[in-house]
Amino acid sequence: MTRRARHCRSWKVWLPHKPPSTSALAYHRHRAFLENQWRHFEQSLDHFSQAIAILDSLAKPLPLAECWLDVAAVQLNRRDWPAVQQCLDRARRFLDNHDAPHLHALLTCREGFLHLHLGNHRQALDNLQESERVLLGLGEQASLKDFYILTLVISGLGDLYERLDEKNNSLDAYLRVLPLVERHQLRPRLPWHYLNAGRAALAQNDAEHARECFENVLEFAEEEEPEAKAHALANLGILALLQNENQRAVTLFDEATAQFPNPGKPADFTNLSKIQSWRAELLWQLEDLAEAEKYFEQAFANGQEGHDLNHLAQVCQALAQLCEKRGDFQNAFQWQRRATGFIERHYNQVRDRERQEIEARHDLERSRQEAQMAKLRVASLQLRALRAQMNPHFLFNALNAIQGLITSGRNDEAETYLARFAKLMRHTLEYSDLEEVTLEQEVEFLNRYLDLNRKLRFRERLQYQVILPRGVDAGDLLIPTMIVQPFVENAIEHGLRPRQEGKLRIEFQLSDDERMLLCIIDDDGVGYNKGKEKQSAQPAFQSHRSRGMEITRERLNLLHKLRKNQGTQFVKITDLGDKTDGARTGTQVEVLLPVLQA
Repeated sequence: MTRRARHCRSWKVWLPHKPPSTSALAYHRHRAFLENQWRHFEQSLDHFSQAIAILDSLAKPLPLAECWLDVAAVQLNRRDWPAVQQCLDRARRFLDNHDAPHLHALLTCREGFLHLHLGNHRQALDNLQESERVLLGLGEQASLKDFYILTLVISGLGDLYERLDEKNNSLDAYLRVLPLVERHQLRPRLPWHYLNAGRAALAQNDAEHARECFENVLEFAEEEEPEAKAHALANLGILALLQNENQRAVTLFDEATAQFPNPGKPADFTNLSKIQSWRAELLWQLEDLAEAEKYFEQAFANGQEGHDLNHLAQVCQALAQLCEKRGDFQNAFQWQRRATGFIERHYNQVRDRERQEIEARHDLERSRQEAQMAKLRVASLQLRALRAQMNPHFLFNALNAIQGLITSGRNDEAETYLARFAKLMRHTLEYSDLEEVTLEQEVEFLNRYLDLNRKLRFRERLQYQVILPRGVDAGDLLIPTMIVQPFVENAIEHGLRPRQEGKLRIEFQLSDDERMLLCIIDDDGVGYNKGKEKQSAQPAFQSHRSRGMEITRERLNLLHKLRKNQGTQFVKITDLGDKTDGARTGTQVEVLLPVLQA
């Protein structure tokens, strides 16, 4: 059974008409999208996790990249900045060396929103503008999702310009979104896009355009979007208030309040408090101070369950002024003191948020720099590993044996093994430019290397066996290049070569979570302890091998660290004489390899 089939078996019962993994994948991805739209973030992450597990089994790098970028969107909504960065890093690894402009645009979009939330406005602007440029350049190749992402990018630019107090640019961006949304019927965010455009128009004193946008919110908002309706109704009430349509304003504020019959989250209480405070402002203008005070007190009570301290301070100041106006100076003083306390807490909150944003930016930048330095270190180690890779004894003996075939007149045989030797050297040079190879490629390389050893150095007295994990397609597993061969060469040089014969067994085992690949190398040679004794008698040879093994171990540790794999001992060497109480000789080496991509 292949790795893919092993993951998909459980879907056969309930989705018989499509390939099981395809049907399950579509379900989990669409359900995750909807849960995110409904702001059910944990449920969304759960469905994305199941979708990623299926994509892992199908070994599809581009869909995996897209899925991780969608997970990043959920983490953005959860305001978990380190998790966002981790998702982006994973997606970037899957996108390496792939020409997928729409996914690169999506990656840039998510990075732009991360910088926007962290207050890094210049980087956010660069990212969002680059994403917009690429998405607009897709032309007929653009999918419906690409247009959806484009609306988010342009809306994000509107938000960014709003924060920079560039009101004209903000309104222009919000207005550019609407034709895209309407043309492609992108309903999930349609009410919010109209709401953004209405707020931007209101900031520009374009009351007519603002009213049109807010009325469109009411037309397109679904039943499960009470917050969007409440914002639209409240803004329409403000417009009515500005135009002295007092009764209409009262009706609209009441309708906005009705959108929160059972407020549950802090944002609901804050929105409800703001609506009640506007209603109180209207009553104050109508000189109905008693009713105004009642609504301000309700606004204060709900605001305490919310999260906007600045709004609470404004409500307290309004109540202080009302109390002062009717001569209740004692309560006026108490309300003003509360207002001062909320203002102080608000500014402390703002400072804390700014400090957290700065720290988050520094942490993200530091992690990027560390990752970049680690990649450079891996590349350097890879180059050094190539220089220390092939033992000079093997190269000399192989060429010497081929020369012996020629001088003895066995030219056809010499030509065959010279060609195999050349292929092995070519593979060594080619793999030095790669960070990863498939397990299938690694095994092919090992077979070439071992076959040459068997024929040219051991005169057919070397037996070897390479065992792959059961139920796994070796072409689907990517592992670090140039990692296993040094351990195999070590077994041959120090375990088997002193005996001039022997058996070598190499077995690969995939971990249950499919993040690790255990390589077990067994030989029946002289044993690890005796091999070390022989090495000490050959200082030059020992220096070469120690350097090569040190490079390999260091690179292996670094690769595990980059992928945040737990543990520190990724190589274990055991003398089989010690393990079997002298019943057999030989060495067992266990190397834990990270699976780079599924």
